[in-house]
Amino acid sequence: MLFSRTVRNRLAWATGAGVVLPWMVGEWVKRWLQTDMPLDPMRGEMLVDFIVAGTIMTALTLVFTVAMGCWVTAVMKGPRFTADSFPVDSPRD
Repeated sequence: MLFSRTVRNRLAWATGAGVVLPWMVGEWVKRWLQTDMPLDPMRGEMLVDFIVAGTIMTALTLVFTVAMGCWVTAVMKGPRFTADSFPVDSPRD
């Protein structure tokens, strides 16, 4: 595996939080809307569902982007997990 255990755990927690938290907030908002908006509750619920779905997709996209960055960094560093040392021709003043 290229990722360390810490990176995998953080990505897993970020994925879980990116799915569960917007869903919980959306359910709370829908319950609040049912008692407060008697005109068209189905339309309000559908709007909240679209916002929650968009938030979840955005969070998953962000986690995927971070995972790709971690993967690229791990591949570029190689199996030693350190960067290559290039000798410098002349010392810098």
